[in-house]
Amino acid sequence: MENSHLMILALTDGKAGHETQTKGVVTLLNNGNQYEVQWLKIYKVSKLTKHILKAFLAIVSPKWALGFYLDTVQLQAFQSDNILLVSAGGETLLPNALLKKYFQQQGKATKNVIATSLRGIPACYFDAVFTIDDKYKNQKPFIYYPIAPNKQLTFQLEHRVQQAKQNLDCMEQKVLIILIGADTKTSKIGTSYEWIEWIKYLARNYPNWKILISTSRRTPEDFEKDLQQAFTRNPQIALTLVNHGQQCDIADYIYAADLIICSPESTSMISEALVSEKKVLIPVFKSSVFDKELENYLAKFEQERWLSKVYIDKMADLIGVVEKITPQKHRMNLLDQFKNI
Repeated sequence: MENSHLMILALTDGKAGHETQTKGVVTLLNNGNQYEVQWLKIYKVSKLTKHILKAFLAIVSPKWALGFYLDTVQLQAFQSDNILLVSAGGETLLPNALLKKYFQQQGKATKNVIATSLRGIPACYFDAVFTIDDKYKNQKPFIYYPIAPNKQLTFQLEHRVQQAKQNLDCMEQKVLIILIGADTKTSKIGTSYEWIEWIKYLARNYPNWKILISTSRRTPEDFEKDLQQAFTRNPQIALTLVNHGQQCDIADYIYAADLIICSPESTSMISEALVSEKKVLIPVFKSSVFDKELENYLAKFEQERWLSKVYIDKMADLIGVVEKITPQKHRMNLLDQFKNI
């Protein structure tokens, strides 16, 4: 597809996890800032509607079908004759495929990229399907890479790091970022007591480091209260307790970090840290439980030395563990994978 007057049309279902992947793909495709980028919000439709549209995808009128997902009057605003559709998440599968069909019927050169499992829709409806599942490696139209593109992906990384350190007033300090999520149905991240005791250990042993801690929307309020009671008066530690109405710029936190400690279940945060080319530690406490899928996910990255699990009850030399981690230029590896779209 020629670059002249090329527009990237990014679809969003409003879910942060899907939108971050879409932003990452857009950054890869628009790495030279040569394309116009527009965003289009889609509506959520019923399971029955999706089932019917999927069954008749080959013959259905795309404009009629798109009426379930958006106000079709919006489509008149997209004047480019070269359109690249980008989206992530299962809710965007059908509108992505339908928009390609619609724009091609309008005589526009159109390609589309999706980042999700296909849920029974044939891969031939897409020009590229991004996946982290290695069974699709080297199979067109699939693009395989073990880490999904995300909003932290940037081709101005050094500038973003310096800007983030300036924003956080830590230009002259080492920065430790701690990102805490929550237990899932099948995995446990450790108790608040275990986290607090380890953070106290880190603060004592690395007194010149600035420690920035953020919870997530999923973190229990009682867990946050325990953190608040333990660290509110500690000038070395800054707390962001999301469920107490506090906010921080997570992007700045990640860019500014010299080391990131992340709870294991937060795979999106782990991906964002790795794409930002940071060293990542995953704490394993006595009460920690990882399900098989999570174990496999972490083992793959640990084998590549992109991150390391650290067993808190056996930890002797944290610096030695950190030094074995070798961050990779994932932005360039991903760019290479997407270059032929």
